[in-house]
Order: sequence, then structure tokens, then C-alpha cells
Amino acid sequence: MSSPKRRSNALLLAGGLGTRLRPLTETIPKCLVPIAGRPLLDLWINRLVEAGIGETRVNTHALAEQVRVYIGQVRAEGRHNLVESHEPELLGSAGTVTANADLADDVDEVVIVYADNFSDIDLRPLLEFHRSHDDPFTMVLFRAPNPRACGIAELDRRGRIVSFIEKPENPASDLANAGLYVVDADAYREIAAIRGFDLGHEVLPRFVGRMRGWLWGGYHLDVGTHEALERARRDATELFPARSEAGTKAPRPAVFLDRDGTLIEHVHYLDDPDHVRLAPDATAMIRRLRHAGFASVIVTNQSAIGRGFLTEARLHEIHVEMNRQLAEGGATLDGLYFCPEAPATDDRTVIESPRRKPGPGMLLQAAEELDLDLSSSWMVGDMISDVLAGLNAGCRSILLTTSEPAGTVLDAGPAGTYLTAPDLATAAEIILAGRGVDR
Repeated sequence: MSSPKRRSNALLLAGGLGTRLRPLTETIPKCLVPIAGRPLLDLWINRLVEAGIGETRVNTHALAEQVRVYIGQVRAEGRHNLVESHEPELLGSAGTVTANADLADDVDEVVIVYADNFSDIDLRPLLEFHRSHDDPFTMVLFRAPNPRACGIAELDRRGRIVSFIEKPENPASDLANAGLYVVDADAYREIAAIRGFDLGHEVLPRFVGRMRGWLWGGYHLDVGTHEALERARRDATELFPARSEAGTKAPRPAVFLDRDGTLIEHVHYLDDPDHVRLAPDATAMIRRLRHAGFASVIVTNQSAIGRGFLTEARLHEIHVEMNRQLAEGGATLDGLYFCPEAPATDDRTVIESPRRKPGPGMLLQAAEELDLDLSSSWMVGDMISDVLAGLNAGCRSILLTTSEPAGTVLDAGPAGTYLTAPDLATAAEIILAGRGVDR
């Protein structure tokens, strides 16, 4: 007689601030940072679905509205039962377990995942291993090139962890904590009852002697720094040659949007988040384009910083408010890039800097980081510098203006030609209709 199927839930720890990835994480939550054109969370959702996980909770904090939109998309697509656990103040990894103690109800085990890791791990053999031994806790391990920077475990001959030390001065091994655990339901409730803050310092040492290590020999990387993220993006295509996370999809088309006078109402040298107002149809346009497969990316000149009228910290507050309003309307951005340089002249057709529009630098950077197809992309803005930035990057461009009928083709000189639209809704119609112009 076969044994009954075991039931599992999961907890994704994804609420961190991602401070080492700033300025990227000032506008995109760390867990949604794209790798090969897909949010990092997608990797873990796919792995959890493959492993037959029933419900997954994901904790949110920074830029929670964007994660909330992502959760809604996952649920609407019927991919997985993904549920938010919001933390107005960060609770720490152990505190998140305490706040979600009920996740162990009516299941046999809970998988705990630090969602800022990029990995090719298969959770199915991990779960099989956990179910094959009689200890209540399994920790995934990997061989660390720098053991002093990790939590390090020692194993006995049976694979039981007999020592665990966070960032030891003199590491006893190179077997490092991968930030992925399988915990029996009773042990999960035990962790919740500790009411601690950090799993590594306050919880894991208590399970030494009743915890097994499972060594993963594949790819596993914490993408907490710009260098690590760049490496993950570089490795992604070869890492998943036959999987849907990366490497099998062509680069996405994008719609690059100017900020002031395009996505939000124009305010001269905007310096107050309270004055942020989305343009009509902004959220509807982004939702509609995303449904059609377009990424949405802001590229904005912010000379107020270079002129000393605005700080980058204040700009961050403005963008947090802008993202909040977008998320309320069910829309989310895939990226936001800004150039703080002040121009030397008032001529918006002159490229003074590769990054400052009409230079294409911000678009080229976004294409590299977000895996975008510039030849299938569009730039939309209310200034000739926006139009030229798009054309100079190899995109098609639309100028928002009411002085010409919608769809008028205008000449931008050597850079090519562009179209006109009176508003974002019309621009979306032109893009989705595939109206091309010579570049």
C-alpha cells in the first residue's frame, strides 16, 4: 500500500530593501529585479509549482505595491496560490516565520526560501531527501568560494549538521548555507514560537544535531550586489537552455516613456511627492501594453539634480509615490532610469551626453539589463529630445502633441521619422496596431 502524498506549503522571504542594489531597487523591489527579462520571483514560483507546493506566502515591505501587482498577475493566470504577507516594519527572517505560523497548519512540511538567490535547483529531489530521513529540518548547502562570508556547516558521516556558525573567522568547512530549508510542520511551529528576528543567528544553532545538510552542486548565487546581478544575467542564457525562466524567450519589446508631461503631469522642477499626478490613461496604457508583451520603462532627464534644485533622495521619494499610484491602478514598471546631468545649452536636439536624452544611453542600458529588443520597441514623450533618443537607440518614436492629427509622420532629419499622438491612449493604439515608420 502506497504512503499518502505529503502536503507542503512555502514561505518566500522577499521583503528586503536591497540597499546594495541601489539605485535599481529605488524603483524596483529586489525580488522583481529582472534576469533574462523575467522577475527573479518567477524562478522560485516555477520551482515551487514543479514541486507541488500548495500555498506560498511572500513577505513584502519595500515597494510592496509592485509585488502586490505581481501576485495578482500570478493568481489571475492560475499559475499558483501566491499570497502576500505585508510587513509595515521588517520583522527579520525569523519574525516572518512567526507572523506566518499558520502556514504549517494542515501540511506536513514548509519550504523556506530566501528569494534573492538565483539558482538552477530542483526542489523535487530536495523534498525527497527530506522525507527520507528522520530529522525535522533540512538545510541546502553549497560550496562557498569565500566561507568567511557565509554561514558554515559541518556534517557527520550521516549528513547530520553537527556545527553551524555564521561568518566564522576560521571556517571548519566550505559548506555554506544556501538560504533554502525544508522544515517539518512541528519544527516550523517551534521556530515561530521562538519569536526571534534572524534565522541564522537565533534559530539555526538550536537545530544543530537534528538537522540534515543537502549539498547542491549546481548554480547558486546571491544576487545582492550589482556585480552578482550582472553575473547572473550573463549566466542565465546558458544556465537554463531548456527551461522557461531564461534562454528560450526572445528579447521583449518595450515602450520607453518620458516621465514629466508624459507619464505624469508636468510640474516645473518637481520636488514634492505630493504633487505627483499620473497622466490620464497612464495605468490603462501600461496594463494594456504589458498584456501585449511589452515592457514599460521610464527614461527621464532630471537636470534639477545637476542644477542643485533636487537631491537623489528626494527623487527617490517622488518615484515611490509615482509607483504607488501606478500600482493602485494595477500597473507596474519594469525599469526606471534617470540622468541627473544639467545641459550646457537649451538645444534639445544636441547630444551633450550619451545618457542624457536625446542621447540613447538610458535606453541602451535598459535594453542590456532587461533583455529588450530595441528594434521592436517604441519611445513615447512630449519633447523632441524624447523622440530623438528613441530613434538614436534604434526604436520607433511617438511625440505627444495636439498640434498635429494622430498618426502624422514627421521628419527628424538624419535620425529618421516619427509619429504623433494627442495622448497616451492613442499612442497605445498606434503601438498595438504595429504602425511602423522608417528609422
